[in-house]
Amino acid sequence: MNNRLVGQLYKEGDRVYKKTASSSSTTFRNRPIYGHIIEVLTEKNSIGRSHYYYWIKHEGTGKRSKHIQHRLAAAPLTPQ
Repeated sequence: MNNRLVGQLYKEGDRVYKKTASSSSTTFRNRPIYGHIIEVLTEKNSIGRSHYYYWIKHEGTGKRSKHIQHRLAAAPLTPQ
């Protein structure tokens, strides 16, 4: 098994979206959440490995939420 370290992928101001959880047993899927990163956090687990968490400000609603890095993907910027 390959457990290589990834490191921080995104920085403040990047536009991202939260990936939907895929499930083959249901056809219902939530729409992805788009937003901009407003804060980056590093937290260590019980064995001391660092994980990156991001506070995101949602587009449209302005709501804030915290997500782990592997649940996010880069989103293209909206056209000006």
